[in-house]
Amino acid sequence: MQTNAMRKFILILFALTIILQVIGCKKETDPVKAFENGDYETAFTLWMPLAEKDDADAQNYLGIIYYLGFGVQKDYKKAVDWYERAAKSGHADAQRNYADMIHFGRGIQKSNKEAYKWYFAASQQGNKKATRQIGVLAASGNLSPNQQMYAKIEANEYILDEDKRFMSHDTYIDKK
Repeated sequence: MQTNAMRKFILILFALTIILQVIGCKKETDPVKAFENGDYETAFTLWMPLAEKDDADAQNYLGIIYYLGFGVQKDYKKAVDWYERAAKSGHADAQRNYADMIHFGRGIQKSNKEAYKWYFAASQQGNKKATRQIGVLAASGNLSPNQQMYAKIEANEYILDEDKRFMSHDTYIDKK
């Protein structure tokens, strides 16, 4: 009797082991979950086709992956390219990330005015970190009030909500 019970126990244990292995082999299909679980190669593979189809979230995440070198070779220029694509479509987090790259000269020419423009766009769309960076740049003394105003005007193109765009008497002057 004990051998029969032992056989059933071993058979059940074997079946559970197989089931758990099959479940464990299932590949993640959500790139955010893969990223959060540290499976950066899977996240990258899932985001790439989305990013190429102009998905701004995917583009921003690819920028993060390249910036940090998670699952890929660290590459600031590629990070800048992906951040820029997402930033220009109005993605606030990508705008802040792109501004950081410009502000610190990582993979792109450093420019306080250009960084200010992108921080402003991100800030107007609710990114609190960008709001702090605007204050840092303004307090640095490296941008005149006039440069700050023109940077805000240029940022309007990338602020999705028209009510959040900067308005001044110079807003309608063609700068070209």
